[in-house]
Amino acid sequence: MLNLSNLIIARALRMLGCFVLMSAGFLTPAYAQTTTDISVGGVSLAIPSPNGFSPVTQQMTVLYDLQKQFVAPASELFATFIPQQHVREVLKGNIPELPRRFTVQTATSSIAVSISTSYFAELKSIMKSQIDEIVKQIAKQLPNLTKKVNEGIANKYDVDLALSISQMVPMPVHEETDRTIAYSMLVKYDMNDADGKPAPFIGAVTSTLVHVKGKVLFLYSYAEESGVEWSREAAKQWANAVVAANP
Repeated sequence: MLNLSNLIIARALRMLGCFVLMSAGFLTPAYAQTTTDISVGGVSLAIPSPNGFSPVTQQMTVLYDLQKQFVAPASELFATFIPQQHVREVLKGNIPELPRRFTVQTATSSIAVSISTSYFAELKSIMKSQIDEIVKQIAKQLPNLTKKVNEGIANKYDVDLALSISQMVPMPVHEETDRTIAYSMLVKYDMNDADGKPAPFIGAVTSTLVHVKGKVLFLYSYAEESGVEWSREAAKQWANAVVAANP
């Protein structure tokens, strides 16, 4: 049986906007290192790796396959970045705690669509004025989503994860540019550990929508409950780097 007791990859959270985790302290990532190339509807995009983080690759078999179980049906996952100090462990098939990590996704419905600057401006306006209502609508769909996640984990790994999301607390939009908009949330998860005992936790996530080359990417910066400010600053630096890498 796969040990999932320390799994903190609650991907259900990343559907936000699709139905639409290093050292301690306040550190600002730098983005002068490697990039991951992705293709969105035939458009090539370069995604810089946050300093100190590495992309999850197919060689990281267990985590690479497992993460797919947590992607919302209306989403497409393109890249995940985890702390470099965990790469060797993950390559051995282990899954460490990953409260701080980054992911790139988009809505499957928009992959083949070219998004104009004016449309993105409208989208930002809707998000600023209706973020609470958007989250409420997402919350209504969570039971079905987590049911599918639990069934997928049980079928493939013989683990009763019993994942659910009991509370989502959105915060107002805190960052906006012509090509980005970002807000943060606190999310309370309920799940079982590897021994079948309840192991609830609260996580923070900053979601940033980025408009590049006619595509809208969803950038997610995850952290522990106390890491909201880290998540926000990391998200801001990363989003700026993505925009700069895709003029």
